[in-house]
Amino acid sequence: MDLNDLPAAVDQIDRLEGIVSTFLNADWEVAFQRDGLGGLIAECMDCMTGANAPMIQVSRYSSWSGHAIEQLLQRHGVKIWDRGFLGENLYFRVKRRQAVWAEYLLLRAGVPVVSTLIDPRNREYTERFPPRSEPPTRRSRR
Repeated sequence: MDLNDLPAAVDQIDRLEGIVSTFLNADWEVAFQRDGLGGLIAECMDCMTGANAPMIQVSRYSSWSGHAIEQLLQRHGVKIWDRGFLGENLYFRVKRRQAVWAEYLLLRAGVPVVSTLIDPRNREYTERFPPRSEPPTRRSRR
């Protein structure tokens, strides 16, 4: 570990924020509509295990900063939280329902995703477009 990583390694406030944000960003309404009280209990369990907020990891040593990645995803409506370092990688979490879209955006833009792909077809889909491209946003289509 690099000495510059030490503050991040002992930062418990960000870890706590990540846990709280996982509960705040859960799909409570959808869970309730799907299965009532049982759905809420299942969503709560998913929050505790992180199953409702997949972690995406990208190489830390690329031309992409965490801020640039967050801006890219934000332009396309994807919110991230629980950001941090994990060895050679940056990581963050996204909503389960946005995970495939977020992964697609990252791969299409040329961000080096190193975690296991949520949808392996995304790599194939992104090959249809020029490297480092980005789909139009809703604002740019107006």
